[in-house]
Amino acid sequence: PFTRPQRSLAAAYVHGLEPRPEHPDHEVARCNLVPGVGELFVTSTLTTSGRADLLFWEGVPGGPADVFQGVTDPAEHLALTLDLMERFVPWEHARTRRVELTDAGGVLTGRYTPVVRQPVAHLPGGGLAFGVADVVVANDPLTGQGANTAAKCAAAYLRAILDHGDAEFDEAWMRRTFERFWAQTAGPATKWTNAMLGEPPEHVLTLIGAAGALPRVADRFANGFDDPADFENYFFEAEKTEAYLSEVAGG
Repeated sequence: PFTRPQRSLAAAYVHGLEPRPEHPDHEVARCNLVPGVGELFVTSTLTTSGRADLLFWEGVPGGPADVFQGVTDPAEHLALTLDLMERFVPWEHARTRRVELTDAGGVLTGRYTPVVRQPVAHLPGGGLAFGVADVVVANDPLTGQGANTAAKCAAAYLRAILDHGDAEFDEAWMRRTFERFWAQTAGPATKWTNAMLGEPPEHVLTLIGAAGALPRVADRFANGFDDPADFENYFFEAEKTEAYLSEVAGG
């Protein structure tokens, strides 16, 4: 549904980030939703210099966090990242007193339009190319589905190849294989990601608020990152969300 990028992306890889006091012994991914500004993700990672943390702003285009375009100096990039954190997520900024970039290449900026392409390409020589992963389904990284969906795509294609035996791997097989992957994995991931890119409706805010108090709701929402198909049951429609929260409250 998109014809232009939905987020301005800016990543900084750092050493020296302090742990959160509520879970100092656990590596976690943290997502901070800032209405009208965008999202800040903080998660651990590995780089050439060992363990590091990623400070990743997804800014709404034209908003306060859309300030990285044209910035080429890594130190300036980090300074902008920290300034935005201090302004909009001070509870995360409090951890950054001793951070430094992992190296001179430890920053990345960009933006792209989310897209779903046809899975089969006809080559000039008459052959066929079967698209895999984000060559075909390139969602915004907001929900962290890119690498996960790519891995699941490879697994789904492998099963289809093994199940096909010695039959011809023609265009019909390619399209059937992709449609199965789309129905089971990529479609639900895309629908959820696109929904999260928009302004959250009231029932979604209610759901997220409930997750802060009800571990059962929090667990189900978190597990949706692994299986976005479950969101169809309680996330997209206000009536289903209300029924689910009533069920949890009553049980």
